[in-house]
Amino acid sequence: MGIDLTDRTAVVTGGAAGIGRGIAIELAREGADIVVADLDDEPTLPEEKERGTTVEVVEEMGHEAEFVKTDVTDENQVSSLMDVAAEEFAGIDILVNNAGIAGRGKASETTLEFWNKVLAVNLTGPFLCAKHAIPYLVESDQGRIINISSQGSKRASGTNTAYCISKAGISHLTRSLAAELGSEGVNVNGIMPGPVRTEMMADVLDDPEQRQTYLDQMCVDYYGVPEDIGRVAVFLASEDSRYVTGHEVAAEGGWLVN
Repeated sequence: MGIDLTDRTAVVTGGAAGIGRGIAIELAREGADIVVADLDDEPTLPEEKERGTTVEVVEEMGHEAEFVKTDVTDENQVSSLMDVAAEEFAGIDILVNNAGIAGRGKASETTLEFWNKVLAVNLTGPFLCAKHAIPYLVESDQGRIINISSQGSKRASGTNTAYCISKAGISHLTRSLAAELGSEGVNVNGIMPGPVRTEMMADVLDDPEQRQTYLDQMCVDYYGVPEDIGRVAVFLASEDSRYVTGHEVAAEGGWLVN
């Protein structure tokens, strides 16, 4: 029997494009209704725009979807997001903390303003979303939090300091929330994507030299697509993952092996 997420509601931050969009679509493919939380609802890559917004794609699949404009660094907006989602869909079963920004730069060249911005979006945002979703998740019979980290949380980079540190924080947030919420019936896990074709990585993957540099460090000879991360999220959102909590799945083509 396949995975069935019928009658489950998932809130996906950063769900308008990229990995968040891929996750939202794959959760919907298995029956979930979707709340897309993002700064705007427009997709970014040409192939995404051709299909329409995430909400439109999910609705075409026969499931309910709603877009809620949200800045995950604003606690009032995050609180409102969870209240709206729970009211419109009679609860929240799955929270996907995906919203994030890139943070390239050496520590010696990083301004405090930039550092604070990266950590606000990539680490404080997921904390706030979890904080305000928890009262609803504990009411679900299958509550799930899925945090999107990065292989950068394990593999340090001297030119990506703020980003890597923010994602390392996400890894520990995952473990801390799992320890807190296990007795409440909520499982908390993470996904560490590697190079995936999104707007954030487009400049790298579209450059032949940089593209090959990345491929040379991977076990496979191809890059991931957002739906690859979405399939991992489907497992973590399902009953099949009932005995898995406090861990991260590396979906990165063997990047960490090399």
